[in-house]
Amino acid sequence: MAIPFVAFVCLLIVLPQIQATSIPYNGTVHLQGCQITCMTEVNLHLFLHQFVDGPNTPNRNEETLAATTFPFGFGTTIVHDWTLTETTNSKDTVVARAQGVHVQAGLTKDNRWYMTHNIEFEQGRFAGSTLQVIGITAGLENGQWSIVGGTGQFIMAQGIISFTRHPASTWEDGIKELNIRVRYTIPPPGKQYGIREPN
Repeated sequence: MAIPFVAFVCLLIVLPQIQATSIPYNGTVHLQGCQITCMTEVNLHLFLHQFVDGPNTPNRNEETLAATTFPFGFGTTIVHDWTLTETTNSKDTVVARAQGVHVQAGLTKDNRWYMTHNIEFEQGRFAGSTLQVIGITAGLENGQWSIVGGTGQFIMAQGIISFTRHPASTWEDGIKELNIRVRYTIPPPGKQYGIREPN
């Protein structure tokens, strides 16, 4: 009598693991009983201005924190505060700032700069909100960055930023044309997401 009971308990323990491993890696698993709040999508078109670190760039908006002697400058770390405007003119109103770091992460290729930053909006309807962004920058004429989160109006943001090096770029002002596509959660009416004060 004990053997069938032990076998039954083992089956209860092992069966969920077997089912979990049978789900394909790229498959979709639907969550049961999950209430999804309303989401919206917005598309933004901005221009990023990168004034590179260097002795002949007095208005630079990045600074080298660590320089290395590894091949391709592997490990070199630069902090940046790039500006975003609605036009290619860097003197136009700054709509947002991309504040973060980029690190030369390639041992076998030059210009494989891993980048992570917050885009903090200073003007317009999204003022005070941020997007968290990661990806590879520098050395690429075009590419994409991932939006992996957000704050303010961009709660639970996800999306993609497609960038292209703009023809108006100079050695001093590296201009990237950004097409930002982001989805984010809209809180239900009357609900605010914030830090709860301790009782």
